[in-house]
Amino acid sequence: MTLEFIYYVSQIVAVVAIVGSLVFVAIQTRQNGRTMRAKAAWDAQASFAEINDMLAAGGLISEVSYKAFTATETLSPYERYLMHRLIRGLLQRAEAQFALYRNGVLDAEVWRLRRGYLRSLFSNAIVIEVWRADKANSMFTRAFVAELERAEASEGPIFLGVEAKDAAAGMQP
Repeated sequence: MTLEFIYYVSQIVAVVAIVGSLVFVAIQTRQNGRTMRAKAAWDAQASFAEINDMLAAGGLISEVSYKAFTATETLSPYERYLMHRLIRGLLQRAEAQFALYRNGVLDAEVWRLRRGYLRSLFSNAIVIEVWRADKANSMFTRAFVAELERAEASEGPIFLGVEAKDAAAGMQP
């Protein structure tokens, strides 16, 4: 065996090792992408579940939220302030999810469902009022605003114990 032969064999082994490690990196990258998308979907659901848990726990925020969907006109200035903060938080969570969707991390179906639900909230006068105020306050990106405003209008959200009403009939966001 000559030194030249050993040199060529070592070069072949090195190339095979490099190709093998590139295949390994590709597999790991693909698995990481799946894991990131799964975590994004989990976080998207958990983010909204937190709000639902908070509202289901009772207390002032729950009562004010119920009034906002049943008797908006009876909200006091302080209650309107609380609803503004709650709705802003909901919309900010949604904008974070929109950013994940736009960057290919959040599944398109999850975003489509979330967008439809958010758009359905625009049937409520206080939600529209908050949306308009926060757009004027530059709280959201233009892309997010356009995304929600071009979404198909859907029926208002369904909450057990809340009569469907057209508080915002004819109002556009």
